[in-house]
Parts: sequence; C-alpha cells; structure tokens
Amino acid sequence: MTRFFIETFGCQMNVVDSEKAAALLRRLGYEWTDDPEQAEVILLNTCSVREKPEEKVYTRIRQFRRRRRDQVFIGVMGCVAQLYGRRLLERVPGVDFVLGTQALGELPRIVEHLRAQGGPSIVQTRMSNRPEFLEISPAERRQRHVAYVPIMEGCDKFCSFCIVPFTRGRERSRSPVRILAELRALAEAGYQEVHLLGQNVNSYGLSHRIEGGRPLAFFELLRLVAEQSGFPRIKFTTSHPKDFMPEIVRAIEEYPNLCNWVHLPPQAGSDRILTRMNRGYTRADYLRRVQWIRSAKREIVLTGDIIVGFPGETERDFQETLRLIEEVQFDGVYLFKYSPRPGTPAARLSDQVPEEVKTERLMRLEERQREIQLRRLQRYVGRVVEVLVEGKSSKSQLHWAGHTTDNIVVNFEASRENIEGSLVKVEITRANPHSLFGRSLEVLR
Repeated sequence: MTRFFIETFGCQMNVVDSEKAAALLRRLGYEWTDDPEQAEVILLNTCSVREKPEEKVYTRIRQFRRRRRDQVFIGVMGCVAQLYGRRLLERVPGVDFVLGTQALGELPRIVEHLRAQGGPSIVQTRMSNRPEFLEISPAERRQRHVAYVPIMEGCDKFCSFCIVPFTRGRERSRSPVRILAELRALAEAGYQEVHLLGQNVNSYGLSHRIEGGRPLAFFELLRLVAEQSGFPRIKFTTSHPKDFMPEIVRAIEEYPNLCNWVHLPPQAGSDRILTRMNRGYTRADYLRRVQWIRSAKREIVLTGDIIVGFPGETERDFQETLRLIEEVQFDGVYLFKYSPRPGTPAARLSDQVPEEVKTERLMRLEERQREIQLRRLQRYVGRVVEVLVEGKSSKSQLHWAGHTTDNIVVNFEASRENIEGSLVKVEITRANPHSLFGRSLEVLR
C-alpha cells in the first residue's frame, strides 16, 4: 500500500485544495497517513500571503529532505509553488515536483510518472484563463461536520501589498447550479455547516449568468443557497469592503441559516495608507458598511484583518488605525506585520518601516484589541448559544469545543459522550480573551 502525507499551510482555500489532492491520490489506491515517516509521497500545500508561513515551508522541506528515504517523493503545491515555480528547486533542492494552484488535476499523472520512471523534477505552473473547478464527493472529504466550498477563486483588486492575483489568477466564479448541487449533497451526507469561500466573495457572479441572462449577484446566491441547500448553518468569507452591499445584510436578516458573522477586513484606518494600498475605499466608506452591519435586525458579529507597518506608515497613520478599532469595536481582528511580497508594488516602495517599529506598533494594537475583544465577549455570559461540536478541546480532553453561529470558539463541559458533529445548546459561564466557556444544556441534533 502506497501512503501519502499532506501538510497544509494558509487559508481555508488551501484546506479545500488539500482535500482535493487527497481525493485524487486515494482514487489511485493510495492511503492517507498522519505520519510523514510512513509516507512514500509527501506533499506540502503552501501559502505565500505573508513571509512567515512561506519560510515555514522551506524549513519543513529541509527537514523532510534530511530524513528522506529511497523512493520517497516530495512535492510542493499551492501559492509558493505557483509564485516561484522552477526557482523553488534552486532555493530548496530535493523537491521532486512543483504543482501550481491551477494544476491540481495533474497530481495523479505526475506522481505515477515519478514512481514508475523517476527522472528529473517536474514543474507545472501554467495558469489557464478559464480553469475548471475540481469537484470531489462528500465521501472524499477529510473535514467532517464543517465543509469548505469555493464559490469563486482569484482576485481582480490588485491591492499593492497582495500576491493573490499572481498566485490564484483573475476572478472566476463557479456555476450556481454546481454550487447548489454540491451543497445539497453535503447536507444529505450530514454536514451541519458550510463556509462559502472566495478571495472576494462579494465579486461572485461576474462571469456566470442565470436563466434569463441576468447576472447573479452574491446576495442573490446567498438567498438561493439559504432557501434550497438544506444547510442549517451557512457562513462566507472573505468580503472586500469595496464590494460589500447592504443587500448582504438584508439577506442575513431574512434567513436564519445565514449565520450572523461577517469578516470584513479594513487593513488600515488611515485614508493615506488605504490609498497607497490601492484598497478602493476610504475610512468613511468602511465605517458606512460597519453601520449597515451594526444596524441589522439581528446581532451580527464583525471581524477583520489589519496590516501594521505598511510602507510609509507614520505614527499619525497608526493612530488612525488605533482609533478605527476603538470606533468599530471588532469582535475579533487578525493582526499582521507588513511583509514585502515579491513582485508587488508595495515591495518596491523606498519608505519601508523598520522592523522594530512594526513590532512595537503591533504590540500596542494587540493590547488595545485584547481589551475590546474581552469586553465584547463578556456580553455572552449568561446567554444560551448554539454550538457545532467539532471535537475535544485543545486545552483539555475533559471538555468539548466548537463554534457558534457567529463563529466564536466555545469550550464547554458535557456529561454525554460521542457528541462530535452535534448541535448543542450551551450556557456561557465565562468569557476568556479569545473564546467562551460554558456547560451544555441540550443536544439538539
């Protein structure tokens, strides 16, 4: 039996791609192993959005190469593979194949060729103008209970700091008919929650039409899947503020199975920096969208991303970002130090912020957000929330863990066993800086 090991870095889209890679290898009769020492094929699915995860990939390749046995093949797929292609072989020798983001379907052929004939390393990174969306069945998925389903891929925004348009290509949308068919199959297979994925889900539908020839907007897709998919919980990410529409909020208000969570990254609070980032909106534009969300008939949790230390960022610009998080009161924010990405306009700017300044500003921002976040989470104490149980808590095997409809992590005590995959009512007894704690009251299903 030939065994394979896949290690995934980066976003949910990479998680999906790893599931697809595993499905393709299993169709060859290969078997997944969680132990790379037992694998004949080792595959690293990579992320290049920031420098840190990219460097982790190089470290892992070197570790695997040192322990490498005969007839073990190491492959790199994903964004780092797409970005560097053949140059990756020069940077970290010992890689047998490099597979770009739109070449996943070539994986079986490449692996079988190498195992049968050996030979020089293979690089496949050509990007198609209209690539097909590779589909797998519910039975071929590795993730249980929560399904990640791409509705579109690529990005046309070309933010000055972002590598995605170069690694994932231009925006392209899946047919709503195919999306709905996949969701129905997943719901029938027992999945409780789905995340609709895209680098910018709000741009969905620009390349597909529904009956009558009218373009299908994202909020219309949301209404369609809410009504016809059979899913009890539907989430989506990521939204770009420029394309975010009030109709999205109205859809969430109208359909209870559209979860009350929006991830809307501002990236910065300074208009000057937003312009340099080529984000296409102002601080006032962003706050207008926040107002749509905060004024909804049902409470909607709001999270975002912020980059600290973008080239040219002054202390005044940073203070504008600090004031933004205080004004918005995010329920959660992913905070990152700016790291130059090769080939992007921002990497060529001369006024790069010193690393020590970026670190100091990040710490100040983290401290302020931690205070805001804890206060926001404390409003849940005494409430009863619905939690999708995803397994045992990472902090204690005595407790279970899962997410609420608004995507907040909950750890809780439960007297019953074998409740993984269930929807459970949990009474919240304590708020922690990044999660909630409680006790289960009732297993719903």
